[in-house]
This record gives sequence, C-alpha cells and structure tokens, in this order.
Amino acid sequence: MDWSRYVLPQITGLQPYKPGITEEKLRRETGLTDIWKFSSNEAPVGPSPRIVDAMQAALGQANRYPDIYALLEALSQRLDVPHSCLALGNGSIDLIAALVRLFVGAQHNVVLTSHGYCAYPALIKEQQAAIRVAGHGESFGHHVDKLLSQVDADTRMVLIDSPTNLSGAALTSDEIRRLLEALPTHVIAVLDEAYIEYADLAAMKAHSRLPFTYPNVVITRTFSKAYGLAGLRVGYAVADAGLIDWLARIRPPFPVGSVALAAALAALNDQPHIDQILQLTVTGRRSLVDGLRMSGIDVIEGHGNFVLADFGARATYVYEGLLSHGLITRAAHAYGLPSHIRISVGSPGEIARLLETVRALLGTQVARDLEKVV
Repeated sequence: MDWSRYVLPQITGLQPYKPGITEEKLRRETGLTDIWKFSSNEAPVGPSPRIVDAMQAALGQANRYPDIYALLEALSQRLDVPHSCLALGNGSIDLIAALVRLFVGAQHNVVLTSHGYCAYPALIKEQQAAIRVAGHGESFGHHVDKLLSQVDADTRMVLIDSPTNLSGAALTSDEIRRLLEALPTHVIAVLDEAYIEYADLAAMKAHSRLPFTYPNVVITRTFSKAYGLAGLRVGYAVADAGLIDWLARIRPPFPVGSVALAAALAALNDQPHIDQILQLTVTGRRSLVDGLRMSGIDVIEGHGNFVLADFGARATYVYEGLLSHGLITRAAHAYGLPSHIRISVGSPGEIARLLETVRALLGTQVARDLEKVV
C-alpha cells in the first residue's frame, strides 16, 4: 500500500532519525561476541543497586497509572523552582518536540546553528516552518552574534543544544544571558542542556532560574546522560508557569512510566553513584583526548561525555576497522563532517582497548601507504 498518498505533505520529505548501531544489531550481523559501544553518549556504568531496587519496587505497582509528584517535588527542591515551572517528558527531545508543536506554525521560522543537534530540523519541517541556519562558532559550537543575526520578525524560536551533541562545545553563562537579553519577547529560546552536569554544576542551578528573569526561555534536561538512564527515557523542562500550563494541554496523559519515574527519583537521590559517573567521565575523556592526540589525531575536548576526533581521509577506514573489532563509534556524516568520528567515554578498560585498536589501524594504514610509494 502506498501510504505516501495519505500522510500530510510536510511529512513526505522527512527521513527517520537513525540512532547509532546497537550492540545487538552488530552481534546479529557479524557474529561477534565481544562488543563495546562508544556511539550514543551513554553512561559508562549501569544503574546502582539503589536504582535497581527502586525499579523493582515500582514493578509491583505496574497495574496503576504513574504519579509524577515525587519526582517533581525532588526536582523542585534540587533546582529551587516551583512545581508549576516543571514538566516531565519521555526524554528531553519529547519536550522539545512538544514545544515546537505548541509555538511554531507555518508562518514562522526557527533559528538553528549549523552543527546543532541533528534531530531538530525534522521537528520544524513537520510544522511547515522555515529554518534559518546560523554559522557555528569555535569547535562547531554556537555563536551568539551569528544566532542573533538570523532572528527576524517571523522568528518564533531559537533552539540550541549547549553543550552540543556533536562536539560538546558550550556557551558560557554570560553568553547565554547576552543572547536572552537581545532576543525579542516574541522569540522563545529553548536551551537543551542534556549534558549540563558534565559542563558546570554551578551553572546547572543558576540556569534553572533563568525563566524567572527571562520568561521566554525554556531549559530542557535529561536523565539519559549523567544519571545513566538512557534506556528509560526521562527528561524535564523548566519554564515560566504559564508556559508549562499551555504545554500540559497538548501533552499525552502519563508521558513517563512508573518504573522510569522511580529510577529517576532514586538516581537523583543517589549522589555517590552520580559522582562516580561524573568522575569516570572526566577521567576517561582526558584519557581519550591524550591517547588520540598521541596518535596524531586532532581532537575537540568539549563538555560532554564524548570527544570529537578528526581522522581526515582515514575516517572511514578507522570507523569500519573499529566496527570489525566490535568497537561501535559514531561517524559524523549527519553533521556534514565525513572526516570526523564521535567517541563516547567508556570504562577505563574499554578506552584502553579502543585506543590500542586505533593505533593498530593507523599503523596498518601507514604501512600500506608506504608500500604504495615503494
């Protein structure tokens, strides 16, 4: 059946989001048994026993609809914001998509940075809105003046990920405030802070207060990264209470399940586990950067749980070579950077294995190049 005859016209040109290769997919297709995943910016360790216990307890109430109050109360206290200024979602991208549906129409445009999160454009095209692209700043990050230069009377939203999903480059708190001060009140700034815990813990609480000074800003965050709950899909937004009220009117009932809510609450209150993830990430990121640079690779060390490495003409060879050894990384083709590979931080042993394999692959490539010359 040709379903293209029935879908809305603005949908026909969209392509589905392609997540990184999963361990299960690679195992099925290659028969490899030892597989290490460095492609999706996940935490290097699984949930703590405390979090697992909370999930198991919630399973016993799976016949009941979820109650979001406990998690909202904990977030309210942690961030020093009222309940009325918080919303929960099935990951932060769920909330961002809802914000675009709520505010952006065909008569509007949305300003993005050229190397912002690659999932954003489809959300805007679905609304038949125009996309205005600002040039990137240092390390493929955002540049305040370039963003502002794209804002006009028809702009309804500026959508930025800081730290970015590509390189981990982050705007400073001063830069964010300068952007918000300059934006017209008819423009909503959505600040996607999925990696904020890795960037600046002081800024985390300060940014959650921004909507009280700038009612046209929305902060979105997730439990998928530093809290290690990517498989459960829990995100939240902080915004003006009036905006949150309108957002609630278009959201589906119970957007987050009971098990995910219990895990997020336990993770929020398990500071030793979060500290472990953050420490492993900072140390591992340093090891990745140093190891790759020792092999002659240009590396951007951002503020996320990953690094962006430029392998030049050898990128495809290295990516496929790592894959053949069971090491899944993320090629940056979706960002128009075919020479770059994004590598998530794993455990110390996983990082050592990846660096050893990279060195071996590069050594083999050099030997082959020399043979061609001879």
